[in-house]
Formats: sequence, structure tokens, C-alpha cells
Amino acid sequence: MNETSSSPSNQALTQEGDAALLPPATVRDYLGVSLFWLALSFFWGALLTLALPARIESLFGSTGKDAALTILTASGAAVAGVSQIVFGALSDGSRSRFGRRRPFLMWGTLLAMAPLLVLSQSRTLAALVLVYGLLQLTLNVAIGPYNALMHDLIRSEDHGTASSWIGVAGIIGRIGGPLVAVILLGHGINPSAINSPEIVALNAVQSQRNFVNLMATFGFVLLAVMLATLWLVRERPLKDNGAASVSLSERVLDIFRVPLKPYPDFRWLVVSRFGIMMGIYTVSNFLLYYIRDTLGFAPEASLGVVQNFLIISTVAGLLGTLPSGALSKRIGRKKVLYGANVICMAAGLCFALANNLVLAYIAAAIFGVGFGAFAAVDWALATGLLPAHEPAKYMGVWGLSDTISQVIAPLVAGPIAALLNRSLAAGMGYRALMLLALCWFLMGTLALRPIRETAPRG
Repeated sequence: MNETSSSPSNQALTQEGDAALLPPATVRDYLGVSLFWLALSFFWGALLTLALPARIESLFGSTGKDAALTILTASGAAVAGVSQIVFGALSDGSRSRFGRRRPFLMWGTLLAMAPLLVLSQSRTLAALVLVYGLLQLTLNVAIGPYNALMHDLIRSEDHGTASSWIGVAGIIGRIGGPLVAVILLGHGINPSAINSPEIVALNAVQSQRNFVNLMATFGFVLLAVMLATLWLVRERPLKDNGAASVSLSERVLDIFRVPLKPYPDFRWLVVSRFGIMMGIYTVSNFLLYYIRDTLGFAPEASLGVVQNFLIISTVAGLLGTLPSGALSKRIGRKKVLYGANVICMAAGLCFALANNLVLAYIAAAIFGVGFGAFAAVDWALATGLLPAHEPAKYMGVWGLSDTISQVIAPLVAGPIAALLNRSLAAGMGYRALMLLALCWFLMGTLALRPIRETAPRG
């Protein structure tokens, strides 16, 4: 990929000039910016919510699962946070004739296939951390640049609609991925005579095969959607405006220069999203354990409960997503986010107090509505506040609110859950995590207050 660089001011002029000429978005444009998010949500939703927790528990047992899952997810998220900014910034200055973002999208997805398949063969914690880190690194070669596609290709008047498309794609992916994981991970597992050594051994072999098949399915989905996105996205190369070349050392240093002081609204948005994602990851990584230890379902029955959770929250999520984009045009995106966060907090309280499956299902439905509304306007608000001269770099910073929360949330939540499960009763720790998530959501909601939606982008 042939890349040179120009000064940020000249890049800003070029990009703003191009943005002013963008035509009204079409269905093809909306599909182009949202399909890859569906694939990513499909993958990460299944991997973080179900596949990795199940794999960790099978390898390290019930006593070591919390610590192992915390180490694995936190280390991987740390790699993701740095690599997303780096490759996003590199794509901002790319002069590839195939466009700024598409080459990164292609190569990142292709490179991710190797660690994705090796992950299914990793059995020690050290091997898992290494391979999972490589998976995060390679896939974020694609994710960092992809995050800026909406800024590049969709005119500002259509950002709300595009964000709704991305929100719907995210909801379908976050639920569809775990549903597929439930089906594949449970395939061929014999729930009878679970204490029989022969059945246990056979189940262990089948579980390994199922995990391999799941990773292969993830790879197929990512590759197929990547190819579809490359075809759908009509990206123009960045114009060479004759700016003086910059040395390699200066380019490397510039990647990590991300001034936030001139953009207070964007800064508060990052803080707000950090709180929201902390709330989500405080709970989602331990959902399977909540069902097993708090609600009291046996391992062989818990996958079916997860499947029902996902179906309920998907339907509810779509009900929350579909009207929220249009509603945000009338009352503003901040107000929609306020309402979405309050609904999610109510769901967290219901999860914490639930003592039977019916109440837990009601909580899942409430959360689905709230998260669906959040997903419908999240991208639009972020894209509207982006500094225009380096959109992918700053979208990487916005993405840090997600990846850093993946590091911090399990580091905080894992020890709390383990301590309370030991000192109080099995499963009590996961109730406490629901209340902790509620506090994080409250922080994210309060951080919305200083944001001015119509602030000009610099």
C-alpha cells in the first residue's frame, strides 16, 4: 500500500471540500458503512459473551475462570486500543488508489484469519493471551480505518439514518453471533449421565470440535462481509494537494498526537461512552456465569437460557432502534441517549433483583429496548463531533472508550465477583455486578450534559 502524508490543515481542506460534494446517501451507501459492523458485532458479541467464557471455564474450571477471563480480555483490549488509533491514523494519510480505508479493511481481515483459527487450538493461558492479542492487533488493522467510513462517505444530513442502519446491524450481529455460538457449542453434547467419566470425556472431545467449528464460522462471516463491503463502498483516493512530504519519524510521532483540548464536546462524548461501555462489559463478560451461578441453571441447560435471552433482547432491541433515529431528528440525539441510558439502568436493577427466570427475561427485554435506542444514535453523535482533519484517528480515540472499558471492566468486576461469591454465596457477586453496571451507566449519562450537538468541527 503506497502511503504518503500531508499536513493536517491541508488534509482538512481536501476532506472538507470532498464532503461538501457528497450526494444524498443511497441504500448501497448505508449497506456499505453498516455491513462490516454487523460482522464485527456478530463476532465480538459471540466471542466475548459466550465463546470465550465457555472456553475459559472448560480449560480452567469454575475456580479459575474469573481470573483467567479477566487477564485474557483485558490484555486483548489493551492491544486493540493502541492498534485502532495507529491504523486509523495511517489510513487518514493513505494515498492508495483503492481508497484510504478499503486496503486496511481487506488486509486486516485476511491477517486475522490465522490467529482466529489458532485460538481454537490454544490451551494454556499464556498461549491464549498471545494468540488473542494477535487477533486483536490484526483485526484492528481493519477496524480503525473502517470506523471513519461513515464520516467519509455519508453527508451530515444523512448521519442519523446511517447511524440507525449501523445500530440495527449491531443489534442483529450482537444477538445473531451468540445465537450461532449457542447452536454450535451445544451441538452433539450429551447432557445425560454428566458425571459418568465416559460421557465427560466424550463431551470434552465434542466441545473442542464445536469450538473449532465456531471459529471457522466466524472466519467465513468476516471474510464474506469484508468482500461485500469492498464491493459496496465507492471510495475515492485522497487527493495529493502538493503538500510537503513529512519524514517517517514525524509521521510516527504524529500518530500519537491527539489533542483533545480544542474539542471539549468530543472529549465529553468519549467520557460518556466510556461509562456506558463500562456498564455493558461489567455485565456481558459474566452473563453466562450469572445464568449458571446466580439463577442456578446447570451447565447443560444454561446455553438454552442464553439463547432465549438473546432472542428476547434482539426483538426488543430492534423495537428500540428503529424509531430512535427519526426521533433524534425531532428532539435531538442527546435526549434519545438520556432515555436509552435510563432504560438500561432500569434493566440493570431488574437483573440484580431477579430471583427467577421470568424476571430475568423481562430485564433482558428492557435492556434490549434501551441498548437499541443507544445504538441508533451513538455513531451519528460521534461522527457529528469529529475533528474533520483526521477522522479515523479520532474515531480511534472514540473507540478507546470501548476498548479501554474492556480492559478496566473485567479488572474491576472479576475480583468483586470472585470475592462476593466466596464470602457471601455463589452467584451473589454477579448480582453486585449488575448494580455496579448501573452506576457506570449513570456516570455516562451525566457526562452527556456538557455536549453541544451542533458544535462546529475543527
